[in-house]
Amino acid sequence: MDQLILSKDLHWEKVAICEKVFLLKKANENNAHGLFANKNFKKGDKMFQFKAKNIVSKPTYLTVQIDDNKHFSLDPDFLQYMNHSCDPNVFLNSKDLTLTALKSINKGDELSFFYPSSEWDMEQPFICNCGALQCHRYIAGAHAIKSEVLEKYTLNEYIKRKLSESR
Repeated sequence: MDQLILSKDLHWEKVAICEKVFLLKKANENNAHGLFANKNFKKGDKMFQFKAKNIVSKPTYLTVQIDDNKHFSLDPDFLQYMNHSCDPNVFLNSKDLTLTALKSINKGDELSFFYPSSEWDMEQPFICNCGALQCHRYIAGAHAIKSEVLEKYTLNEYIKRKLSESR
């Protein structure tokens, strides 16, 4: 079996500066991409205002879920390169369309969000290699995680509603 390579162990090279606030980087080892801070942020900072585009009824691995049959793509496109972490440092708020710092973020830190915070049943589940102490190991959406665990995360309104309906 192949050994998992953690994101923090990859050798990243800069690809582009995005909106002066973010750096898009590519990993030499596996051609993966990631989004990194190009400045410092404090916990609670509204880091970026984005737009929702292409509202569709069927999810893709790049869409954000806002209702049972409503998903949107992120605009600008570079936001799609934010990777998942079970210990995220940003929240993608689908209500006010902002990217918010969940903790202090230093220039050069990789930005990551908790995919189940916006996805009930993911189109493409995956084995997680985030390296977080409390890593869930397999990410399939919020439906696959105990509600008492999910309550420790910042979740979008849709996921909160689904959790209350499932009780």
